[in-house]
Amino acid sequence: MRTLLAALTALMLFATPVVAGDLDDAWAAYEVGNYQNAYRLLKPLAERGNASAQAVIGWMYRAGKGVPEDDTKAVHWWRTSARPRI
Repeated sequence: MRTLLAALTALMLFATPVVAGDLDDAWAAYEVGNYQNAYRLLKPLAERGNASAQAVIGWMYRAGKGVPEDDTKAVHWWRTSARPRI
């Protein structure tokens, strides 16, 4: 039990900054117009349920930044980002 608690604590402490760092790196790439790199960083976060990444990917599809313009995919990602998290 003690080992399990230590492992869960370590996961909570060390996993979150990596995700935050990836999101920060993706946003920095987006802001300088490196949309393909931003998408590459955002996609795994979005697939793991990060609502911010999902919403940004929706905007990227809407505007055709780094990906082909596709309103259907944009709406998909926006709806996914708006789903309640349990």
